[in-house]
Amino acid sequence: MDDELIRPAVKGIPEYIPGKTPKEPGVVKLASNENPFGPSPKALEAIAKEAKNLQIYPDQKSLLLREALAKKLNVSGDCIICGNGSDDIMQILGSTYLNPGDEVIVSKNTFSLYELVTRIFDGKLVLVNLKDNELDLAGFATAITPKTKMIFLTNPNNPTGTVFSAAEFDALMKKVPDNALVVVDEAYIEFAERKDLPDTIKYVKEGRNVVALRTFSKFYGLAGLRIGYGIAKAELIKPMFRTKMPFNVNRLAQAGAIAALDDKEFTEKTYKNNVEGKKYLYAELDKLGLEYKKTEANFIFINLKKSADECFITMMKQGVIIRPLTSFGFSQAIRVSVGTKEQNEKFISALLKL
Repeated sequence: MDDELIRPAVKGIPEYIPGKTPKEPGVVKLASNENPFGPSPKALEAIAKEAKNLQIYPDQKSLLLREALAKKLNVSGDCIICGNGSDDIMQILGSTYLNPGDEVIVSKNTFSLYELVTRIFDGKLVLVNLKDNELDLAGFATAITPKTKMIFLTNPNNPTGTVFSAAEFDALMKKVPDNALVVVDEAYIEFAERKDLPDTIKYVKEGRNVVALRTFSKFYGLAGLRIGYGIAKAELIKPMFRTKMPFNVNRLAQAGAIAALDDKEFTEKTYKNNVEGKKYLYAELDKLGLEYKKTEANFIFINLKKSADECFITMMKQGVIIRPLTSFGFSQAIRVSVGTKEQNEKFISALLKL
């Protein structure tokens, strides 16, 4: 009887499976692409100060944070909306713009939240295959029909760490109709070394229907606070405030994020560690003859050519938690976050024993 209460669109949705969190001391977690240095120190100071005000509701529009982001990104504050993580923004986009039956184009073998949002709001999912483990933007262009309402892209892609260029994005945008939204998830964009990536904010300033999603979870080390934001033209952002939940971003998250934006020492340390960590891991993986993708994110996609789930269990027994990519559609691949020098070395040591 209770099952009859559930909307049909919800019945087939699988539950999201996060990376495993260690409970034992000394275990290295390299499964969820978290910042190995912890939170921004400036954010921690701001959070401690703000904790005295927890009896007061947060600013429901995150005005101070939006002003700080607007200054950093050189856009109007009206072009920014903040959320309880960038996945909250995805759900707000769905509740604002998706009608039952609207087509949503998503890549296969990518972050599952794009499919989840589509299914929650009864959209029609249109899947495009990866090409050499990279998003196939030409395939996206071919998949566009008059019923296309939303296109989800991710740059860099999770879990492969690959990116598409500004030229590829420009070519796709020439094919996108004016009544469709292009949502670009840039959760890992601060880690990218390549200089030819699309300037999504340029499209926002041109008045195109582009929404860039970013987060404080990875680069700034604030995953536990759940704070993300979307950037789009004001005409797209304004109606989203009608469908988002009031007070969706708590006081600590707002204060911490504002402070983290100015923590240059921490972000430079994070970026440098990621560059050096990738070089070390590439060299060690080459020695082992393993197949992997060079990444523009803070994680590496590795094809072990053996059961990823079994490798996950074996490595966990050695005190290293990685992400088996079975749920992403890669039954023999894993994703490992770039950690500190010591964490990376422990991962390679555990990998050698496989």
